[in-house]
Amino acid sequence: MTEILGFQIGFQLEYLKQLIHSYNKQGELYGLFSYHILRNIPEFKIEWVVLCDSEWVKNKFDENNVHNVASLGYSLSIQDDFEAKEKFIKSFNLLKKRDHFKGPHLSFPFQPLTFLGIVLGAKAVKEGSFCKDAVDWLTHVLNERIKIGHVSSFSKLFYKYIEHHLKDKVIEISDMSQYSSLEELSLLEFGGMQNIFKIPNQQESLGQIRKSILRLLVETQPERIEPEKAPIIWAAANESIKKDINNLLLSPSFVSAILSRFEHAMRRWRYDPENTKNLVRWPINQEKEVQDIIWMILRSYFDDVVDEETLPKFGHSSYKPDFAIPSLNLLIEVKYAYKKEDFKKIEKEIMQDTIGYLMNTQQYKKIIVFIYDNSSSVQEHDIARRDLIKIDEIEDVIIVSKPSQLP
Repeated sequence: MTEILGFQIGFQLEYLKQLIHSYNKQGELYGLFSYHILRNIPEFKIEWVVLCDSEWVKNKFDENNVHNVASLGYSLSIQDDFEAKEKFIKSFNLLKKRDHFKGPHLSFPFQPLTFLGIVLGAKAVKEGSFCKDAVDWLTHVLNERIKIGHVSSFSKLFYKYIEHHLKDKVIEISDMSQYSSLEELSLLEFGGMQNIFKIPNQQESLGQIRKSILRLLVETQPERIEPEKAPIIWAAANESIKKDINNLLLSPSFVSAILSRFEHAMRRWRYDPENTKNLVRWPINQEKEVQDIIWMILRSYFDDVVDEETLPKFGHSSYKPDFAIPSLNLLIEVKYAYKKEDFKKIEKEIMQDTIGYLMNTQQYKKIIVFIYDNSSSVQEHDIARRDLIKIDEIEDVIIVSKPSQLP
């Protein structure tokens, strides 16, 4: 199992590395941000060519192009260049004359990566009073941007990262509950490790964040990761591997990650159209057939998976969950929804079964619920999951719809 997990995580990290590498070009904004995040991480081995040298400043720099200004800012934060500083100061003063909150919100306050580059450039200029005046103005711009609102959770966290660089202080993160995506948790982990963010119960919280990062990394389709988020995710995942990979391997969260990929894997499920030569059809008409698929998935990873583990009696009833993984103290229960009305019945069954499964056994602590929705009633999924996940003993609830090729 360790080798398979390592391969999956390694594949994801390699994909991210290649994405980052595609922006490793001189003056490229995504590439410069990646260098800003990754340059002090020894495990990320790449020959960087992103910095803006004197030739780039002379021939390619446009003082009216805010992305060029940000690129120069990133470069100045890493290497000192007197001529580049003069260009940056002139461009920055032109920026200050614009109204960045008038008209369509396309200017730098609404582009966190660009905003950060300008901040880093301003902080790199030490001559005279420029830096203090620039920081005061940028702080005002940042506050105005946040007042406007309509900020995603990730951007909200990124603006806190910018605030740290503006004010040279640790930013306290009081409410962790609003951050749950891979990129948000990755920025939290990176900021916590770099002493940029102060997180409640820091050591314990970072341990939980790292487990979630690796689980989400395995679940996520890599092509959906945006380029500006790739370096943060790579850095956080790398740190998570170093610190907490063994905890992930021995936790139910990895089982959730595997089963969450069920829908993606079913793209290749065979149900040929009528005119196909040598017709092949794999129907899924009942719960037993879903159990067969789940068995094949689980048995590929876990040597100790048990089919229909008999649990001690509770009252007059005997209980046999569909699958058990003793090494993880975990049970897996599979349900089949024929129609949308079945969700109410399934919820009641799960609530009753949870008591019967775990009340009279010390070996099993958690349950993962897997529901196959043959009716594709996606409007019911969130309601069912939200209610069931409130039960403490339920580790996760995974609901998938049948493949579109099945009638």
